[in-house]
Amino acid sequence: MTLSLRARLFLGTALIVTLALGLATVLATREQRRWMIERDGRLLAAATERAARGIAARPPGAPADFPGLAASLAAVHGRRVTLVDSSGRVVGDSEVPREGLARLDNHRDRPEVAAALAGHTGASTRFSATLDVDLLYVAIPVRGVPGLAVVRLAEPLREAHEATAALARAVLLAAVLSFALILGVVAWVTGRHARRIHELAAVTRRLGGGEPGARARERPADEIGALGRSINAMAAELQTRLQALERERDERERILAHMTDGVALVDHASRIVHANRSLAAILGAALPPTPGTPFQAFARSAELDELLRTARDGGQTVEHDLRLWTPQQRLVRATATRLEGREPGAVLLVLHDLSEVERLDRVRRDFVANVSHELKTPLTSVRGYAETLLEGGLDDREHREGFVRVIRDQATRLQTLVEDLLSLAELERPDLRLRRERFDLREAAERQLAGFRDHATRGGLELALLPGGSAPVAADRDRIEQVIANLLDNALKYTEQGSVTVAVGAAGDVAWCEVRDTGPGIPAADLDRIFERFYRVDRARSREKGGTGLGLSIVKHIVVLHGGEVGVESTPAAGSVFRFEIPIGGGGSE
Repeated sequence: MTLSLRARLFLGTALIVTLALGLATVLATREQRRWMIERDGRLLAAATERAARGIAARPPGAPADFPGLAASLAAVHGRRVTLVDSSGRVVGDSEVPREGLARLDNHRDRPEVAAALAGHTGASTRFSATLDVDLLYVAIPVRGVPGLAVVRLAEPLREAHEATAALARAVLLAAVLSFALILGVVAWVTGRHARRIHELAAVTRRLGGGEPGARARERPADEIGALGRSINAMAAELQTRLQALERERDERERILAHMTDGVALVDHASRIVHANRSLAAILGAALPPTPGTPFQAFARSAELDELLRTARDGGQTVEHDLRLWTPQQRLVRATATRLEGREPGAVLLVLHDLSEVERLDRVRRDFVANVSHELKTPLTSVRGYAETLLEGGLDDREHREGFVRVIRDQATRLQTLVEDLLSLAELERPDLRLRRERFDLREAAERQLAGFRDHATRGGLELALLPGGSAPVAADRDRIEQVIANLLDNALKYTEQGSVTVAVGAAGDVAWCEVRDTGPGIPAADLDRIFERFYRVDRARSREKGGTGLGLSIVKHIVVLHGGEVGVESTPAAGSVFRFEIPIGGGGSE
């Protein structure tokens, strides 16, 4: 049997009120009991302290009549008094006759006695098997009285129980009266809301039956009134909504046309119902197929045709990675899903081009392999020479300095490699922001030449900056100086004789810088790859010079971040010219 809305609202509210009032009654009763016990505990603790002070104030040498002392203290304080020695044995109790003390359990495990024996005030509440009643205990250590270690006072919790029971009765009576009053209000409110909802339902049925003049009541202006206003506006909005649906349909068509994934709807006979431009591009066609074109005739892929057939027959989504031999080889993830509807057997095909992902994955694998190889060589040298020193090389005065120098050089190479890797990683961060400032590119080049002049002199090379005008730019000075430094370092490393020349200038809206050397040059076959990470024309000679294979890659990243370009012209045995250009007014990442 299905309950009406009014009945569900009434029962739900009644249940909530019942739970709330019950919870309030329980919490109030527990809080009253807790308060009463805390109050009695404070009073009992004060009485226990007075009793302890009274015991400690007894004259020295007074007879140790602990049973009598417990009885006298109980008469003074009006509570049960228990005296315990340091072993936990009860030596006096106002509620136990003198001859019955020996039958009492040892009290050292009682929580309050254990705390007092440890030198603290202890308190607990529990049922006393001796007196057959709930008691509140407070125990305090006693010092300076031979044969006595703890004095404990206890009092029954009858008053707390009686007060708690009285409060529970009062709260329960108030809860019952409140419950009856609330249920009456809830019955009236739910009935009123149910009538209004029935009226709204009648209006919607009239509107659905084609009665445009039907209107719902909008007052009072609460949620049901708002629903009435919405129903009244519904008839006027139908045409607007139909127009909006048409616009949405057109927008979906535009979105589908501009998706990077290829999408095609294929009917039960494997004829194309609809396809977007990306599908045509992935399959190597100039234009999307016209509706009704056989899919196999357009795609010319047995794997895709089999994928469609599997999805159509199995009724489940089928996904495979396929390599399509279109004019350009492509790796695609093909997903075929059978669509249930008025056309049984229709399949939605989605082709996601993974060629770029595959290329990036190959670059990543190559990068990891190159880093591992670059790190392995110096680490092997450092370890080998270190083991040589440890195995007796330290005593070889003639060669040990050379060993240490090799270790130092390889460690320097490792440091340079790590610094270049960190620099490259920072440049590839998507959130990197350039710190742009106005400066003269020629002045930056002069600063870098000054730093490399000693290096050039030691190598017997001429290092010069060609005269020219200023080239003001808005760029990240540190990054651009790093570009110039990497190009100078690269030129000086591979130029054995002759000169390294730097030229700076501005043309139109770009500033440029060229670094020319008279080194061995770069073969034409290597020019397209010279800016790749870890790419070296002569690997053995590059490692001998201390190169990491990352300098030119860092150069390209920095220049591209500035919105510029970098390139190289080289003739074998005649030298190379590296040139970069950056916008004068700033460009690229901010």
